[in-house]
Formats: sequence, C-alpha cells, structure tokens
Amino acid sequence: MRDLLRFEFRKLRTQKSFYICLAIMIAMILITGITYKVVLDYMPETAEAVETEGGETLPKTFSGFLLGFLSASNFSLIAAVFVSIVVCTDYEGQIIKNIYARGYSRENYYLSKLIYVFTVTTVMFLAAFTVSALFGAVFFGTSGIDGKCFLLIAIQYLASMAEVALYFAISSMIKKLGGAIAICIFAPMLVSLLLGLGDTALKLEDFKITNAWLSSFTSDLANSAVGTGRIVACAVLSVVYAVLFIAAGFAFNRKAEV
Repeated sequence: MRDLLRFEFRKLRTQKSFYICLAIMIAMILITGITYKVVLDYMPETAEAVETEGGETLPKTFSGFLLGFLSASNFSLIAAVFVSIVVCTDYEGQIIKNIYARGYSRENYYLSKLIYVFTVTTVMFLAAFTVSALFGAVFFGTSGIDGKCFLLIAIQYLASMAEVALYFAISSMIKKLGGAIAICIFAPMLVSLLLGLGDTALKLEDFKITNAWLSSFTSDLANSAVGTGRIVACAVLSVVYAVLFIAAGFAFNRKAEV
C-alpha cells in the first residue's frame, strides 16, 4: 500500500482540481468577509435584520466569522466535487485496471485512496480555516475568541470528514464523474428534505429527526451558544457516520466489477 500512497501523492503536484478547488474556497471566504464588513459598516440596519443559517445575526466578531468559515468557503460543495474527481478519474481513465493488473488488491487500493482523500481534504479544511482566521483578524480584529471556539471547529472537522467519507463512498459506487458529482451534491439535500418531512409529519416536540443528519451539524456548530449535549452528539454521530460510510464503500468495492 505504501507504493500506492506514493503514487497518489505524487499526482497531487499536477492535480489541477486541487488547486482550483482551493482557490475557489479562498475566494469565497474573501468575498464573504468583504460582504459582511460592508454590510456592518455601511448598512447597520440591514446587518441587524440578516440572519445566518445557524440562526445568529450577521457575524460581528472574529470568533463569529471564524466559526462560519465552512459555510463561507462552501467546503461541503467543493469537497463533493473534488472527491468525485479524484475517485472517478481512476475508473474513467482505466487507471484502476492497470493498478489491479500490477497485483495490488482492491482493499489496498481502496484504503490508499481513502487515506489520500482524507489527507488532502484535511489540508483544504486547514487552509480554509487559516485564511478565514487571517481575513477575520483584518476585518473584525481578534476579540471574542476562546477555547470553546476551537472545540467547535474541531468538531466541525469531524463532521466535514464524515461528509467526505459519504462523498467517497458514493463516488466509489457510481464511478462516473457526472453522476457522482450530481449525487454527492443532491443526495445529502434530499436526505435533509425527507427528514424534514418526517419532522413535519411526526410533530415531535422534544426531538427533530433532522438534527441527527450531517447537514445540521455544521450549522449548529457555527453557533457559539450551542449546548454541550449537542456538541457531544455531533461529535459522536460524525464518527459513527464516517465509519458506516467507509464500511459501506469498502464492502461495495470488494464485490463490484471494474
């Protein structure tokens, strides 16, 4: 598997999709930061009226901007596209057949590709976080930061990697780039919609089914007022989802024909 990992990371230097996705994320963070700053400075009435997805008013502090960096960078959408490209390119370019012909097992290939994807998306996550911290400091100063902020960002990372595991499993099953991108983007939305309909039908007062799905984690974790119980739930469920998605993709990969 070591040779497969070397092969994957050697390709990274010339992988245009990585640099394009990274550049888009940074550009989105910059645009979002400038927009927030302009609204706060020149349209204070509008700033008070605008709400983010997490239910908070428009971020006015460094910590508020930092906690929303996943949404600002469109990390989930860009990661879905990137993972689909990385996984499906090997199938559409028949690279996978050459790898198996050299004697590498399906298990080693799957695990090496998974490690590569997790590593590169982690780099993207850290890059988006770092850029957000720099822009946030410039736009809002560095006040309002505390230990809880970094804890929430750490759990956001777990939730993001669970999403990456989902995209990886879907792409490994679909194998076609166009279909994989479409399903990676719309399947999580469809799940959220169906769970929302379930909440509407059941009308539960103390529990919402949508709160158990990934899309709700990052929005809740972007709110500094989120409770400890919810933080723990998001962390545990993120790990559970990641394990389930990895196992599902692994099981399918062992049986599927190339």
